[in-house]
Amino acid sequence: MSGMVNNAQAANEIIRAPLNEGLLGVSEAIVKVRELLLRLANSEITALINGESGTGKDIAARMLHKNSSRYGKPFIKVNCPAIPESILESELFGYERGAFTGARTSKPGRFELANHGTIFLDEIAETSYTVQGKLLQVLDGEPVMRIGGITPVSVDVRIVAATNIALEDAVRRGVVREDLYFRLSDVIVRMPPLRERREDIPLLLEHFNYNYSERLGKAYEPIAQDLIDEISQLDWIGNVRELGACVKKYVATGNPEALFPEAKPAPATQAEPREASSAPSPAASRVEAKSSDGKKFVPLKVATQRAVEETERALIEEALRHTLWNRRKAAKLLDISYSSLLRRIDAYQIGKEDAL
Repeated sequence: MSGMVNNAQAANEIIRAPLNEGLLGVSEAIVKVRELLLRLANSEITALINGESGTGKDIAARMLHKNSSRYGKPFIKVNCPAIPESILESELFGYERGAFTGARTSKPGRFELANHGTIFLDEIAETSYTVQGKLLQVLDGEPVMRIGGITPVSVDVRIVAATNIALEDAVRRGVVREDLYFRLSDVIVRMPPLRERREDIPLLLEHFNYNYSERLGKAYEPIAQDLIDEISQLDWIGNVRELGACVKKYVATGNPEALFPEAKPAPATQAEPREASSAPSPAASRVEAKSSDGKKFVPLKVATQRAVEETERALIEEALRHTLWNRRKAAKLLDISYSSLLRRIDAYQIGKEDAL
């Protein structure tokens, strides 16, 4: 492991840990996050987990639940952007029979299903002001009221929320209620991007390599050291999730090229802008060719793809600005499906601070 882990036994345990078992790594950044989560686990304080896509916010939320006195009770995850805005309120709080057209029976909401356990509200900034107001009431200890209901339903639920943007910026833009922000921001757990914990990459590579080899029925063979060194220098825009996806393709195909991510724009949320450089990244150098006089050329197909991606990103940002980050309206303006827009926003790492 490039000499980055002195304790061979600890490295072996990380490599052979089950997928999604926890926040794996030995870097100071990830160790601090694990320590904070363990300190918070048995408190009833609402935790807000902040970090880029793919950094492990879901795993962090499950760690809080697993190490709390609520473990063994329900853990209910709500992916807020994945639920149409028109039905998110009823999904969260439930409804009574006849509350609206199509409500033929009563239905408990996610809060009721999570009673005595934990509810994880992923991408909470994607909710409407109406839903945010009701969430605030639950955070303040008030009972849940089903849509169309007349009897309050008491619930005992720990709320963990997550977002990939800075909520204080969302408040300034009017996307998130200020009172909800103050209620959620008692403790903020920041998930470090992979580029801030490069020493963990060799271990994570072999962790995914080992697990996917077993899952896909392949013989486990350690990744060549020169590949590990090269991969560890990449920024990994999609973070741990993208790293795992590339290793899975590598295990399935046996092609070392699969270990390298597709070229993508730098994340809009990274802490400091990178200085421009004429030197290609390790991944970019793999698609360049040299003429006999040493001049470098980028294949026409690659150059065309880059131009398409730059144009797509610009059009998506413009549509999101025009709709004030209403992604469903933006998808209609762009004449693409909602799911297709979500995939592109994730691929190009477009944050609200870029589009508003």
